[in-house]
Amino acid sequence: MPILKKYMELEGIVGMRQFFEREGILKECTKNEFFIQQGQHHSHIAFILKGGFRYLGYSSEGKEQIVGYSFENDFVVDYATFQIQEPPIIDAQSIKKSTILILPCDKLNTYFKNCGIPDLRSKVAETLLNDLVTRLLSMYCDSPEERYTKLIARSPEILSLVSLKEIASLIKVTPETLSRIRRKLKSLDLNQEF
Repeated sequence: MPILKKYMELEGIVGMRQFFEREGILKECTKNEFFIQQGQHHSHIAFILKGGFRYLGYSSEGKEQIVGYSFENDFVVDYATFQIQEPPIIDAQSIKKSTILILPCDKLNTYFKNCGIPDLRSKVAETLLNDLVTRLLSMYCDSPEERYTKLIARSPEILSLVSLKEIASLIKVTPETLSRIRRKLKSLDLNQEF
């Protein structure tokens, strides 16, 4: 079962996927292949038929930080820079062999204009902004344990799709801290059963 993002529930997204199936160019990506690279002009968006991608940001020292994922039946894009045609500020790298359908920006914008759903482009952007603000608040306000439990409640499938080391990076803790959190939660679950 894929991880479903809120914007995927918007009216018009099913039609958008069908548009990708009709107009998109099929591409096979090898594991660790970059679809988006930070600083390099990128004017395409892709729909993931099979596989998945991690989004990577970097510290000023060049340390890699996982900032998100897209899996099957989702889009892979740095939407914030894609729509304003600025160089991306993140990388998007395949986590395994992946199959995608690629469309250029102008074709997607043609879909938005002609899909018959007023302001779909704005609705997608607003939903993505809401998700981003929610995640940002969680990083600042929630404990590491709360960030982990919220992630698992929202996307339980992630445990079978990526390593615990990557989940630790996503919620901004060390792998050792994540192990302690998981042991504690498992202990609490066992105690509640009795």
